Amino acid sequence: MERNRRWMVYASWSVALLTGLLAGIFLVGGGKEPGLLRQLFSTGSSSSVEVAGKPYKLVLARTYLCGVRDEEHKATSISHLADTMVDYKGWEIVSADSTKMILMKREQDIAPTCKENGHFGISADGMLTLFHGVPAEQEVVQTFYRINTAKMEASLSKEEVENLKRGIRVRDLAEYNSILSTYGEFQLSEDY
Repeated sequence: MERNRRWMVYASWSVALLTGLLAGIFLVGGGKEPGLLRQLFSTGSSSSVEVAGKPYKLVLARTYLCGVRDEEHKATSISHLADTMVDYKGWEIVSADSTKMILMKREQDIAPTCKENGHFGISADGMLTLFHGVPAEQEVVQTFYRINTAKMEASLSKEEVENLKRGIRVRDLAEYNSILSTYGEFQLSEDY
């Protein structure tokens, strides 16, 4: 019960804060220009009705630990924006103007595309690299560090080295972190 009460207070304050932020953007505006809603409703012209009727674009940008960034575009109305924002608790407002708002979320996971077809391997220049597909296809997603291949070949079995050259499949965050940890010990230092 106490937990629900705290959540309701938090939600109420979040909505109040968001409403205040949006009012600042749309009513007051920034600098010398009045906000969007003041511009729309102070003129009373028929063009203001057209602008007010246009959908407001919400851009949802996600960044993942594997270096992938994706975007989703949604349309909403300005009048329902505060209600819509409740669904995006934890997202950071990157920018907002009279036509769109960009929200960002940093996911603490690897991207779905990396889970579907991600492979660790060594690039042609000796860098530990995450590829979309096998390394032979050379579709780089993320590059990490140069590998000391001589040290790696002396320390690991021939099979483990060949697996990395062919590409080691990564399906989740645990595998991703495990591979980075395993091959991190063969990272070339800057003074090498």
